[in-house]
Amino acid sequence: MSLKSLLSLSSAACALGLAAGAAHAQTAPTPGPAAAETVEEIVVTSGKRAENIQDVPSSVLVVTAAGLERAGVRDFDDLVKVAPSLTITKTSQPANNSINIRGIGTYAYSIATEASVAVVIDDIPQAFQAAAFSALVDVAQVEVLRGPQNTLFGKAASAGVVSITTQAPTKTFTARAEVMATDDHEARVQATVSGPISDTLAFRLAGNYSKYRGNIYNLATGDWLNGQSDTTLRGKLVWTPSADWTITLSPYITRTLASCCAGAEFFVSPGVTVGRNNIPQSTILAGVTPGPNNRVTRMDVNARGNALDYGSGLKVAREVNGYTLASISSYDRYYLYDRQDTDSTDFDFSVFAPGAPKGGSGNGGYFKINSVTQEFRLTSPSEGRLRYVAGAYYSRTGSQRYFVRGSNELGTYGGLASLPTTNGTAYSQYLSRAKSINYALFGQGTYGLTDKLDVIAGLRVNKEKISYKFFDYGNKVTYGDPSCSTTSPTVKISTCDSDTAVTGKVGARYQAAPDFMTFATYSRGYKGMAYDLTSTLTTRSLLTTGPLKGIPVADAVASQQPIAPETVDSYEIGFKSAFFDHRLTWNVTGFYMEFTGFQAQSRDLITNQNVLNSIGQVTSKGVETEFAAKLGHGLTLNGGGAYNKAVMDDFPNASCFAQQTVAQGCVGGLQNLSGKPLFNAPEWNLNISGQYEHAIGQGYTGFVSGGFRWQSAVIFNLLQDPDSVQNDYGIANLAAGVQTDRWKATLFVNNLFDKSYALTKGRDAQWNVSQTAAVPTNAVNWKPARDSQRYVGARFAIAY
Repeated sequence: MSLKSLLSLSSAACALGLAAGAAHAQTAPTPGPAAAETVEEIVVTSGKRAENIQDVPSSVLVVTAAGLERAGVRDFDDLVKVAPSLTITKTSQPANNSINIRGIGTYAYSIATEASVAVVIDDIPQAFQAAAFSALVDVAQVEVLRGPQNTLFGKAASAGVVSITTQAPTKTFTARAEVMATDDHEARVQATVSGPISDTLAFRLAGNYSKYRGNIYNLATGDWLNGQSDTTLRGKLVWTPSADWTITLSPYITRTLASCCAGAEFFVSPGVTVGRNNIPQSTILAGVTPGPNNRVTRMDVNARGNALDYGSGLKVAREVNGYTLASISSYDRYYLYDRQDTDSTDFDFSVFAPGAPKGGSGNGGYFKINSVTQEFRLTSPSEGRLRYVAGAYYSRTGSQRYFVRGSNELGTYGGLASLPTTNGTAYSQYLSRAKSINYALFGQGTYGLTDKLDVIAGLRVNKEKISYKFFDYGNKVTYGDPSCSTTSPTVKISTCDSDTAVTGKVGARYQAAPDFMTFATYSRGYKGMAYDLTSTLTTRSLLTTGPLKGIPVADAVASQQPIAPETVDSYEIGFKSAFFDHRLTWNVTGFYMEFTGFQAQSRDLITNQNVLNSIGQVTSKGVETEFAAKLGHGLTLNGGGAYNKAVMDDFPNASCFAQQTVAQGCVGGLQNLSGKPLFNAPEWNLNISGQYEHAIGQGYTGFVSGGFRWQSAVIFNLLQDPDSVQNDYGIANLAAGVQTDRWKATLFVNNLFDKSYALTKGRDAQWNVSQTAAVPTNAVNWKPARDSQRYVGARFAIAY
């Protein structure tokens, strides 16, 4: 990517930034129009030191607690409302959720596959991305770091980082409570107490309980699906035994009860049937009317994703002559118990499969993730020509996945290999264990060549050791046991591997004027090796073609592992500016990212199976912008946007989507997706929000706030299923209320114009459809988003 190309991208952003955009560098709520009419200074820690966001030479979006409240951001999923480069993909269950930045996320789902976006809470990285999907409790601000952040945040940050900072203890005793309820059955209660215990010891304790009923009704069980309940307790204890010592202990626990992730029939062609025995549509859909607003389903297994996450962080910091030496330790345990309906019906297949248990097929099991991290960090003084951060990092993560695809109760089929369903219900039972150990040394610094020009350089060396064990209980086959075993029933495999990677960053920052800074950077990112530990490793049928002909599928797939690392070269150029005595800030970044060895599901030409593989080259390029403005007389505006083109440049051996025809490009079970877009990656994403405040009496302030976000069309299926397209849509929110210095009452309506849209959508595999019949038939399933219908709510907060 040439500098000229980046400059053209940056220039194109001018129109984008002036048109409208997304919410980020938000400003805190003010007590009234008499407050200072300048944009609040935002301090970020993206460089692992406290800096004004306007001085940071990279693309960072920040949302404060006030901005989160105005935008109605209550859960992690809601961050897409305020971060235009961020999307979240939800598929079959919570462990398969993906966080994407600039269109890049995780496109394969295994406990031995790394995420592309790291989630960090109070300096502690989340070991398993699914743990992030809960309520945001006592948050001070959220920073979205776009582009590879491997130099400072490690190998699981090749696309970016979402960094969450919680509130610190207060110097005086304070308390706050908040309640919220909506007319679509969401309720939430939060409370916080904070203050000093002694002259050297302070505490903060925050609790949250939230519950949302869900938006899909299951006629078979009488339960609502896609709901979630979170109970969270988060503490913070800060001990300052002297002026140069600070010790912070941050324990937490979250319990989540979720009925994620269930869909409903969007479209079903008349007359199509289900199963090998052609069960009539009227039987399967009894009481269900497929359509673009259908929120009713019929399944005899409720979706479930119940989780428990607990642990603690410990940070010990000492100041010595302006330098800060810190030790940051963490311990985390995460458990997820999941269940899904495999055949997606409530039909009793034992009618056609004598000896099988009554009902259909369910799948699920559990995940257990244990992680420990340790970081030592040295931060130089903020003054002087040379400013740097350096350190050492260690992490150890152990993961388990127990999985069964069998009867509704996860038992066997009574001796049968599968049920006579349309989709695959072959019995499978396995336990996989994966371990990852990382050692790293890192450093990044800035040197002032002149009073206006700084150069930036950073480097990280990471040593990674990974291993796995896989126990196929159904077929009594084991891989990797004893540890590091290289044997399978037929071919040699590898179950212990290591790699050393070097990542880094170089760039320059130029302060053209006191309120105008430009920057240009190059970053090298890395995503580690991976193992594809899924039910494919339980498939014992023999390959009929290729160099491994006659070898069981599972052994052949195991012999091709581990999957090679993924690397990224990223270029950024941009500016950060302030105008009109800091009443307006406007930031723009142009970027180009090129990924090599991109990890995703594809057809392996040796085993002829759909497995995790390296697919060649992927690029993501575009422009990001955000602004904040104080317009006077109590009016605040925030906005921003992103143009992003994320495509697969080299993917010639992709699998075909379900029922894809030769006319649609499917030849011999393969298609060429080179030049096609990545899934859930909108080219355009814009939003704008504002708030107006006005004194209405002694000590009372009235306010009105609103926001609008819009995104262009996306495709939810990496294989380009045309039924997985969500057209462009826009969502408007409105709120109004009254506040004093002690309490605040708010009425709000979200999705004001009742715009329906899908969280995900695609062709439904449970139906006997044919695209090659004389009259083609089809079936489409969708999952409506949380705010895909208008709802009204009220919130009341009181503080002491």
